[in-house]
Amino acid sequence: MVGMKRKIIGFLAARLDEPYQHSVWSGAVEEAEKLGITLIFFGGQRLESPVGFEALDNIAFNLAARSHLDALVVMTNVIGTYLTQDEILVFMNRLKKVPLVSVGVEIPGIHSVFIDNSGGMTAIAEHLVKVHRRREFLFLAGPINHNESIAREKEFSQHLKMLLGNEFILRIEYCNFQENEAWDTVGRLISQGLSFDAIVAANDLMAMGALRALAEAGIRVPEEVSVTGFDDTEDSRFSIPPLTTIRQGTCELGRQAIRSLSINLGLLPKAHMIMHRTPVSLVIRESCGCSSIPEHDFCNDQRLQTYQIGSGENSDAGVLLQLANDVNTALSRGRNPATIQYRHLEAPYLEKAQVIIAEGIARYQASLRRSVERRAAVLREIEASLVSSFALTDILSAVAAGTRTLGISACYLALFESKGITPEWARLLLASEGNKTRILAPYGVRFRTVDILPGGLPDNWKSYVVEPLRFGEERLGYLVCTADSEDRQVFEALRDQVSGAIKGALLMTAERDRERNLEHQVRIRTIELSRMNEQLREEIERRRALERELLDISNDIMASIGRDIHDDLCQNIAGIGLMAAILEGNLRRLDGPGAAEAANAAASIAHAASKTASQAKGMARGLYPAELEAKGLVAAVGELVKAAQNRSNMAITLEVSPGFTIKNSEKALHLYRIIQEALNNAVTHSKASHIQVSLKGDRESVEVMVADNGIGFNPQRVQTVGLGLRILKYRSSLIGGELRIRALDPGCCVSCRVVR
Repeated sequence: MVGMKRKIIGFLAARLDEPYQHSVWSGAVEEAEKLGITLIFFGGQRLESPVGFEALDNIAFNLAARSHLDALVVMTNVIGTYLTQDEILVFMNRLKKVPLVSVGVEIPGIHSVFIDNSGGMTAIAEHLVKVHRRREFLFLAGPINHNESIAREKEFSQHLKMLLGNEFILRIEYCNFQENEAWDTVGRLISQGLSFDAIVAANDLMAMGALRALAEAGIRVPEEVSVTGFDDTEDSRFSIPPLTTIRQGTCELGRQAIRSLSINLGLLPKAHMIMHRTPVSLVIRESCGCSSIPEHDFCNDQRLQTYQIGSGENSDAGVLLQLANDVNTALSRGRNPATIQYRHLEAPYLEKAQVIIAEGIARYQASLRRSVERRAAVLREIEASLVSSFALTDILSAVAAGTRTLGISACYLALFESKGITPEWARLLLASEGNKTRILAPYGVRFRTVDILPGGLPDNWKSYVVEPLRFGEERLGYLVCTADSEDRQVFEALRDQVSGAIKGALLMTAERDRERNLEHQVRIRTIELSRMNEQLREEIERRRALERELLDISNDIMASIGRDIHDDLCQNIAGIGLMAAILEGNLRRLDGPGAAEAANAAASIAHAASKTASQAKGMARGLYPAELEAKGLVAAVGELVKAAQNRSNMAITLEVSPGFTIKNSEKALHLYRIIQEALNNAVTHSKASHIQVSLKGDRESVEVMVADNGIGFNPQRVQTVGLGLRILKYRSSLIGGELRIRALDPGCCVSCRVVR
């Protein structure tokens, strides 16, 4: 195949950050790399979804259908959740201009790869009935018409009847394979007083939602209720308690899909395609009521290594050395070394192997923590670029720098020229490859969307991810990234951040264009002064409304990120800390050499996770001052001062005059943001040894003030400084306030007075 052009295969799925889909994608990537194929992930959502924004995300599927691809892998079991078999067939027929393979759903006339799920629900029913004597069951199913969900539900109910006759209770709820829907459903049933002693979910995501609802209701798992899942995703081993589930060979699905298409494309002979239905197996953990089995979660169908003591090169210390090497190899590929099997070793090598694996797991957890921290930091930087600058070039530069930090080798951003389902033309505005960044805004490079990028995809990289950019109901364009980031959750988070930032920049560009057009009209129509003055007043009002909208967008995005950091990031970090603490306890019970050192490492990880969670909460408070709504401006400013003092180690004091109150929530929010910006400027630029924040008030008005004893600056230059101070003045004007910047000897004082 020397000199041949690389084949390009599209991979249509919903979300790369969802563990099941990511596992199938990973298997496809591995096989594509072996065969010299370029693989492109087109991220969309479930077709015909009742959730409005999901339908907008499916622009990626339309793009894939029109693009110059050689073949397509379609995860029909995911994106066809809400479709009937006939509707799935209609959708697939629209893509039939190239070879197709369906993943997870057997479709007549189209090659399909899927797992034989039979026996999985039988094993769960047997285990819950015979081992844990459960009799009152809640079954969380997928969509009503979903074939896989129907099969799992039918197998479970039939086997219960075979085991127990009519001596059981079974309630079925449809939760569409979604975690939040399962959480809401279980919470609602608990509040209604429904009794059950086992929850059986048709996938792991719904089981996670059930665990969350039970924990919030104070119901103990597994003492009062057993919970099981289906899929054995990577997240299932980290739930609390670890989830008993059914393991599927998801990676093998991806590999088989690529091999099937490779035969169709002439890259492999037919002899290489040995199709088989991978059987499923029961993975027993703690959520059902069993003690944790030391199987080290041989999940995600990654290839397992087995080590035995014997004669020759593989005996004694040589086996342990090979085990250590394989742990390092797994870590270098971003995989959990818990998938390495060592149970066949004999004492004392078993204990030594356990220490090696435990150290590897601790390092893996630490790498996950660093990945989460790095992603959060980069997303904060992109959000900060939206707040500090609405210039499109600045935002594109921040995106390029952020993707490099996230381990993404290349990133391309294209915006559509027109509206519609899939516009024919787009303009490439950003091309970032390695350390080389090309900002092509404002005009960009015009190209047809069927090419995905001007001149097609570069051959330098083996796999790509295409994510749609949208804001509200507006389709903006798409983001193309190389799929080499170890963090599977980064692409969707990056997409959301970039969409908001680009929309803000486009609004600002539209505003500037409107201003320039206004100036032109004033110059050429001076003889129509009266009419033009009226147009001018209308234009100014529109500009003010737009500026207000931009600030609202900024506040909403800051609040959204703050909530995400607090609700998701902090919980994830806390979970990592808890797992590290559990790991520490397990290690301290081991007697083998190195166990104490590994336990200390796990303790360090737990301590670092706790510290990081605390820092993340501080960041969340800065972005989303929840205290402002709950406790008022004084409490929120107090937290802001405390966070700034901890961050800078600078002497910062807060002075509040007796009786200081402000009841208007809009005024309180803008005063808070004014204090936040002024305090950040003082901490960053003033080189002061002391900063004083004051909240004063009298019967008619209130005044907030930030003063420092630093180097100060000339107040006469305030009119020429950057966007930050202009935003301060604009916030002040919105609430009818008076912003003053005064020079002190030494230092500077920023104050805002507003009537009550």
